[in-house]
Amino acid sequence: LLAGGSDAASLAAPSGELRDPYDSLTGRERETLQLIAEGKTNKEIANALNLSPHTVEKHRSGLMQKLDLHSVAEVVIYAVRRRLVG
Repeated sequence: LLAGGSDAASLAAPSGELRDPYDSLTGRERETLQLIAEGKTNKEIANALNLSPHTVEKHRSGLMQKLDLHSVAEVVIYAVRRRLVG
C-alpha cells in the first residue's frame, strides 16, 4: 500500500504506468495550490480569484485529498518539490 491507503493498481494508467496525482487537479485547484504555497490565506486567495472563502476551502480540501496531503506545511513542501514556488 502507498501512503494514504492507496495501492499502485488504483493509480495505474491504462498503459500500466503510474499516474501523477497532480494531473487529476482542476485548474482552480492548481491555482489554489500555488497561492497556498505562496503563503496566502483563504481570504486572500478568494480575493485574488474572485471566489468566496468557502469555495476556496472546497478547492483546498479537494487538492489536499487528491494529493494525500494533510497540512499546509505538506502542501508547501509538495509545491517546492514540484518547483511551483521558489
